Amino acid sequence: MSYYIGLLSGTSVDGIDAALVQISENEITVVAIHEQAFSAELKQKIQNLIKTGQTTLANYANCDVKLAEEFSTAVNALLIKSNLKAEDVVAIGSHGQTIYHQPNKDSKDKRHTLQIGSPHTLVAQTGIDVVANFRLMDMALKGQGAPLAPILHEKLYNNNQQNRVVINLGGIANVSFLGKDFPQVVGYDTGPANCLLDEWISIHLNKNYDKNGAWAQQGVLNKTLLKQMLSDDYFQKSAPKSTGREYFNRQWIENFKTHLKATSAIDIQNTLTHLTAQSIALEIKKQPVTIDKIILMGGGAFNAYLVELIQDYSQTRVEIAKDANWIEAILFAFLADCRIKNKRLDLSSITGSQEPLLLGDIIKK
Repeated sequence: MSYYIGLLSGTSVDGIDAALVQISENEITVVAIHEQAFSAELKQKIQNLIKTGQTTLANYANCDVKLAEEFSTAVNALLIKSNLKAEDVVAIGSHGQTIYHQPNKDSKDKRHTLQIGSPHTLVAQTGIDVVANFRLMDMALKGQGAPLAPILHEKLYNNNQQNRVVINLGGIANVSFLGKDFPQVVGYDTGPANCLLDEWISIHLNKNYDKNGAWAQQGVLNKTLLKQMLSDDYFQKSAPKSTGREYFNRQWIENFKTHLKATSAIDIQNTLTHLTAQSIALEIKKQPVTIDKIILMGGGAFNAYLVELIQDYSQTRVEIAKDANWIEAILFAFLADCRIKNKRLDLSSITGSQEPLLLGDIIKK
């Protein structure tokens, strides 16, 4: 078995997740995990980059290197925690922080995705080889570049006796349909998970997230507003499809300003929680086969009210995955292993890319 480290900060921009993973041909074992908050200054700069889409070259470069420095601190803390040395680790799979994602071929802008967190700085400061830039070749081959999590979901949760849907509730929700009636895993982004919930509670209560959905649960659903939100073009698109905070953000909420004026902030939080749950359930109901089990992971899996709504809308048994909050860090450790071993991955039923491909660039010291 070989050691790899998976490293990322997700669409919620809530900090750095690092996982030390031991990988063999048939088994993936989590050895140690480390969670690290961003420095306040860096977090603000990243959020500004994402929200405005505007910056100077100097600011972009500084954020790129500063994030890699904080990634390096997280990696070194993880090594200390696990009593390992840099030379014990084959590679780091570093996703970085997405600041731009534009996958739509019909857009006036070129299809592209952009992650920061300089892999060269990370190699220099940890002494470990890095695999990075996981999404770019997929997009070059006409794929969406996202989601990538279904690759790991299939390996961990496939069951030939059941049809399952694995749902990753990060800033954006992505689903993976797998099991007895799915010859290949089918996966895509359904829409917002936590990003709108976090945005709204930050504006009105100055909190980073709605713990257990407690604030939302005190509100009342605005059915008319929910219907208007669900009429958005993204929810009507067929897969493959992917999205991000570039689309689902404060400006998106403000598209419904007529209803916002007549609805209290707490009722909007409730309605946004219903939006996440129902948009997921609608995708499950589109499937031509019965889904036997839903497996939840990501930060939203710990939002009790959201989990309750997903189960109510889908009328399907829900279970919280082991290591639910660390699955994406584990994913990038696994993808680093695939790249180091030159394993080509077929993402045609997930991202829509046109041929099996090697995901990621290898950076060595």
